[in-house]
Amino acid sequence: MFAMALFFQTFPFRNTLPTSWPIRILGAAVCAFTLFSMLSPWIVSSATRTATGRTLTYGPLYDAFAVYVLCCGGYSVLTIIRKTRAARGAERQQLTYLFVALLIPGAFAISTNLVVPLITGSSALSQYGPLFSVVMIAMIAHAIIRHRLMDVQLVIRQGVVYVCAIATAAVMFFVLVEIFHQAMRSESKSIPLLEALAFAVIVAIVFQPLKGWINTSFNRYLYRHTYDYQQTLREASRTLSTTLTLEPLVNYLAAIIEQTFQVEFVAVYVLDQPGRTLSCHWFHASPGYKANTPPPSLAEDSAILRYLSDEKKPLVREEAARRSTDHSIVTAAVELASLGGDIAVPLLRDQSLAGLIAIGAKRSGDPFFRHDLDLLSTLTGQAAVAMQNAQLYQQVVLANEYVENILRTMDSGVVTVDAAGKVALCNFTAARLTGISRDRLSTLDVDNLPLPLGSQLRETLADGHPRSQVETALPNEGDRRTPLVCSTSALRDERGAIIGALIVFSDLSKIKALEREKRRAERLASFGSLVSGIAHEIKNPLVAIKTFAELLPERFSDIDFRDDFSKVVRTEIDRIDGLVGRLRGLATPTPDAVAATDIRDPISETLALLRGQFEQTQTMVHRELGASQALVAIDPAQVKQLFLNLLLNAVEAMTPGGQLSVAIVRLQRQGQSWIQVAVTDSGSGIPDAIRSRIFEPFFTTKPRGSGLGLAICRSIADAHKGTITAEKAPGGSGTTILVEFPAASTTSLIEEKSALFR
Repeated sequence: MFAMALFFQTFPFRNTLPTSWPIRILGAAVCAFTLFSMLSPWIVSSATRTATGRTLTYGPLYDAFAVYVLCCGGYSVLTIIRKTRAARGAERQQLTYLFVALLIPGAFAISTNLVVPLITGSSALSQYGPLFSVVMIAMIAHAIIRHRLMDVQLVIRQGVVYVCAIATAAVMFFVLVEIFHQAMRSESKSIPLLEALAFAVIVAIVFQPLKGWINTSFNRYLYRHTYDYQQTLREASRTLSTTLTLEPLVNYLAAIIEQTFQVEFVAVYVLDQPGRTLSCHWFHASPGYKANTPPPSLAEDSAILRYLSDEKKPLVREEAARRSTDHSIVTAAVELASLGGDIAVPLLRDQSLAGLIAIGAKRSGDPFFRHDLDLLSTLTGQAAVAMQNAQLYQQVVLANEYVENILRTMDSGVVTVDAAGKVALCNFTAARLTGISRDRLSTLDVDNLPLPLGSQLRETLADGHPRSQVETALPNEGDRRTPLVCSTSALRDERGAIIGALIVFSDLSKIKALEREKRRAERLASFGSLVSGIAHEIKNPLVAIKTFAELLPERFSDIDFRDDFSKVVRTEIDRIDGLVGRLRGLATPTPDAVAATDIRDPISETLALLRGQFEQTQTMVHRELGASQALVAIDPAQVKQLFLNLLLNAVEAMTPGGQLSVAIVRLQRQGQSWIQVAVTDSGSGIPDAIRSRIFEPFFTTKPRGSGLGLAICRSIADAHKGTITAEKAPGGSGTTILVEFPAASTTSLIEEKSALFR
């Protein structure tokens, strides 16, 4: 019973003896009762055989012994109940069956052999107690088979070892006894107790090393080299799944195969590129191996490769001898033999051959059994997946390095955000332009990015529409601002869902400086023609004034002449003054009050201002201004002057009764919204040869025109970041002037005029 208590304390996983106080008390009690039972009649005083069976006469300590047995049984029951409640899964099933198997027979055996004699003083039923052990053995056997209560193979192997060790120890004991009898020349068949105890102690001392030697010899003879299948798989899976580089992975796979199976050599061939030969990535041979070294690569027409690609299972050289009619396996086996190998195991990736492992013979001379092939197939299957992951990881690393190199060398800033607006990637140029360190920039989201960048990324994340070549400005040191051009695009997965956004922005400071230099050069280039035009325009009034001035001394007394002179001088001076005033308007205007304005308002006001002239010339005006707002960032007064010039030119280009059309169109170009105003007349049109020159200063086809009206219109459009062009009217008759301005939202205000109009 004490042994059962110890067993329940240590089962199923504990390997050390328990030291709790109940075990100590029960251990001391069992030692005491053992001594009393062997050396005194205090527990069982006598035993007699009668016609009904054996009859026992109990001593004065039998009651105490019965209490001890019940305590051991009760403690065992409580221990197994506690462990069963705490256990889970297969362990709980094992404990449950063990509890039932010991409780039922134990209860009956204790009743017949202990409780009944204790109560009645008779042991007549004790002969039936051992019969209940049959039930216990049957239930434990069921638990061993059905619920893996123990490793049957291990039990059988260790049982054989213990039987052999016990038999050897028994022979040793009897040999010692016989030697003792011969030495003492005793004819008695008995041996004194003291000598028997001495011989038993000697046998007990020798038993453990004897068992170890028998176990080693037994395993060496029957099993040769053994390995733990499950432990090998667990360790290999853990290592293979955590190795992300190809060379260490291949080295580990070959090493574990060599260590597990104790083979002469292991060679691992891996296909580096699809469609190319397999190269040997790892080769290791045992110290005594003297055969030829496997080749550094295998050609594509190799018989081994063809067999492994077709069959997708290991090639065993011994099996080829039994399949001599199969030409492919025989040829592959001959080639494998030339390599010195016994087995070739394929490394499969997506059901295609990605490599192979050539394995030499076992150093023990044993063949490869079925469980060896199963372990090799499992290891290579896991290794193939791990190798694919390693190659994919290497490709990802190379791709990341490639992208990082590209971003590092780019002269434009790049920032990407994920679907939640968190910055996922940025380069050093982005950090330099924004003035934020790259480490800090990588921790921001769209709400914390500089407003010109964050707002565009937020809008692209929301609608998925790209935005191209949008000009903006970033605040810099002091009052300076860095002009930028930005382009955004949405990042999508294979299903088209938005997973992030990208913005690429470049510094326009140098380009703006070049544009200013270009405009300066253009002004200097046109200065000559401008001066020539001014001289021509001023020369005519000056010639008239000079002529009258030269005649004035001679005809000073002529009152009519003096009146005509004063009229001519006044008229020509007014003409010069008007010319100078229009020249001032030709200079690039700076908007005074630029804001998000509905462009329909200045157009409507200009049309109302010219209503009288339209009625006088019987001009039909068609308006297509739309029902919704057309907001642009403009100075309403200057834009009103622009359309006033355009509408007057259109009226002058038509005969009475002509048709004038003003239409507003909303455009989407390169991710940016534009507002286009088309002014179309039904006049004779502008010849193709001069259409490109009509916006130049002092160029005109009118007899009394100054050539400054359309030049002023172009200057106003340029000042508002707009464009103005002339085209043929639809239908080929007349002219259409197209004026375009960037669209503005209801909340957009141009706060920094210097950043936009420098």
